[in-house]
Amino acid sequence: MDEFMNAFRLASRELFNNYFLKAYLADEDEEFFEQFQIIEEHLFAALVSTRAEIAQTRYGAPQEDIVVVAQLDSKWGIPIMLNRDTDSGYWDHDIDKTVPGCTFTFMRFFDWDQRSYADNRYVRVIVREWPGNDSLVGKQALIETHYVTYRKAS
Repeated sequence: MDEFMNAFRLASRELFNNYFLKAYLADEDEEFFEQFQIIEEHLFAALVSTRAEIAQTRYGAPQEDIVVVAQLDSKWGIPIMLNRDTDSGYWDHDIDKTVPGCTFTFMRFFDWDQRSYADNRYVRVIVREWPGNDSLVGKQALIETHYVTYRKAS
């Protein structure tokens, strides 16, 4: 699953930066971003859903078939930005590190500035399991992509 997810992350980023962003900056055409979102959904379906043989789900919606796990699942955890509420847009929850055994459901890749160069630096997820704190299950979170791997849900 890592191979498919990373191929999509890079392809999406390169397509946006080299073709869509340059045109937007020249014309400031908001509809151009909407066109990219349509293409990005098809790109995700082709590079991830089809190749990994998982359910076709709209890119950005919870992808129940894709589990995100911490690469370094140590007692120290990895940095995480948890949503204050379930989906409020505020990423300032008091907890800022995972605990061993946390798993997440993939939603999409994320950058803070949607109208600038894309890096797809973060992965936007939903907490699937958080040992010792069930109140966090269902919250959305952001994790830097280099801290995670992806696997097919069993």
